[in-house]
Amino acid sequence: MANLPPLSEEERAELVAYLDGELPKQAALALEAKLNTDPRLRTEVDTLRCTWEMLDYLPKPELSANFTSRTLDRVSAIRPISRPLKIRGRWRPWALGLGWAAAVLVAAVAGYGGGHWLSNRTHQPAPGQAVDVQPQLVKDFHIIENRQLYERVDDMDFLRALLDPELFGEDN
Repeated sequence: MANLPPLSEEERAELVAYLDGELPKQAALALEAKLNTDPRLRTEVDTLRCTWEMLDYLPKPELSANFTSRTLDRVSAIRPISRPLKIRGRWRPWALGLGWAAAVLVAAVAGYGGGHWLSNRTHQPAPGQAVDVQPQLVKDFHIIENRQLYERVDDMDFLRALLDPELFGEDN
């Protein structure tokens, strides 16, 4: 076993990710298959696993009681706390009233415009609602009357060309 070639950095990084549980499921399954066949990978995984387990036995550092306050003091020394700019003078009551008046005026104009627009829209019946078609039939009666003639025309341009007075000559 002493003659095994060393692992590459990519292989070692993959093993560390495997031990940390950071590999996707497919990659972890593929690595487990390699571990079953490659003794140098298996040796390295066992060594890394033992190292991870030994880290649990190291003494844990204890923080002093004033650690938080010292850290915050250092951070605030690096980046001073930004304070809002003082506004010169106070807002005058009339400025607040003027803002409210402008808001009411905008709301009134929008309400009037919306109401005017809604009242001028043509009424479209809802689906399934009865529609009075009689006025439209009366308006288009001449088209209905000559429907048989219009059915034989393939193209509206042909009908428009018939209106040209030079086609048939003038009636004199």
